[in-house]
Amino acid sequence: LRAEDSVKVEAGLLECRGAAAIAYGFGSTRTVTCDFRPAAGVGQHYVGTLERAGLDFGVSDQGSMLWMVLATSPQLGPGALAGQYVGLASGAALGPGCSANVLGSKDAANGISLQPLSVSADSGLSITLAGATLTLKPAPAPNRR
Repeated sequence: LRAEDSVKVEAGLLECRGAAAIAYGFGSTRTVTCDFRPAAGVGQHYVGTLERAGLDFGVSDQGSMLWMVLATSPQLGPGALAGQYVGLASGAALGPGCSANVLGSKDAANGISLQPLSVSADSGLSITLAGATLTLKPAPAPNRR
């Protein structure tokens, strides 16, 4: 039985916050910092980029995205979310706005996918209908004072 054919269970929540971004029409790149809150175990931290290729116009401030992490096991080890996730992004903003990013692991053998639990919160002036790639790398826990 291959991982991509296995039943998936909720492994936790992934919340990413992105820097402000400007898109000129055919794509954009946004730096993100992410926190994974597993259903069981200790939280994990990641940094990475969210790249969009397609119809992507506008200016947006710091965005926040929340995904349910689905995997073949509810317990994911340290760094398990590292890698690339590909899928679709769509959304619009005129002042406050929203978007959704449905992403699956580029390496289907690891059996992890990211399903939007809620839409991302943005504000600005933008429209997006694009392919999306989220690349994550493990990071040390941020200093929170």
